[in-house]
Amino acid sequence: MRRFLAKHSPLVILAVLCLIIAALMPNFRKPGNIKKVAYRTPVFGIMASGQTLVILTGGIDLSVGSLAALSGVVSAKTMNAMEARDLPGAVTAGVAAGLSVAALCGVISGFATAYGKIPSFISTLGMMMIARGAALVITGGVPVRGFPDRFAYLGGTRGWYIPVSFMVVIVALLTVTLLTTRFGRAVYAIGGNSQSARLSGIPVNRCRMLVFVLCALLAGFAGIVETSRVDIAAPTAAEGYELEAVAACVIGGASLMGGEGTVIGALAGTLIMQILVNLCNLLHIETDWQKILVGSLVIVLVAYDTYRKRKSGLLKE
Repeated sequence: MRRFLAKHSPLVILAVLCLIIAALMPNFRKPGNIKKVAYRTPVFGIMASGQTLVILTGGIDLSVGSLAALSGVVSAKTMNAMEARDLPGAVTAGVAAGLSVAALCGVISGFATAYGKIPSFISTLGMMMIARGAALVITGGVPVRGFPDRFAYLGGTRGWYIPVSFMVVIVALLTVTLLTTRFGRAVYAIGGNSQSARLSGIPVNRCRMLVFVLCALLAGFAGIVETSRVDIAAPTAAEGYELEAVAACVIGGASLMGGEGTVIGALAGTLIMQILVNLCNLLHIETDWQKILVGSLVIVLVAYDTYRKRKSGLLKE
């Protein structure tokens, strides 16, 4: 039982946190407030899901926030250009353009890391600067507005459950992939010991490159959802989201050394962070203090999770 609770501690922490806050604060359990939390979660949940894949292989992707901004900008520019010319399929073309740019950036980062043997921290740090600069160049530093009405559905403006459904489907697909496919087992094996994985016949470089592409695609999709949600494509959007994605993964039980973690855990970590932010809003705590409190609680929760895993034997020195 101790091992089971330690392995699924993010879900346990999430459940206990919800029960305590709901018992102490009636406003938290109101349907309107729950919808607010659900409305804010998909962008971070989708981004954290992709980040989990990279972390499982022992890497890290610092470019996801910038890729989200770049993808949103490219999608917005494409849609507006097609709408101005009365061309059909503007929304579909915009989403495809944004995802294509994100995938291309993922290919570059993945190739530099897997085949160029550049540490993922450095390769994605460079991509973070490139993508952010490209977003500023494309827009001239001016946010893009005036999207087709149909685009509003993607971000949940016409229904909060739409982006939540996308997030749930993505988490489910990635979970099934990691647990039941050769690729999923290869991802865990590479994070556990890349040399042993290579000697076992696993195409390590190809798998590493693929996880960066998938992470970039999901970051790009998260950026498009965010653009639809706020109805504006800003080149400075999603700043700092990469750190929140990493924090969500770690809170969800992923090890930065690789080989340990789940996508469901990352979603639980995302929900924990969003609930903490929502709690601060209900208590009317200023935004600056929210960052201090949430950051402190993140450290406490991760320390507690690490302690439980070490006591249960899931984590060694």
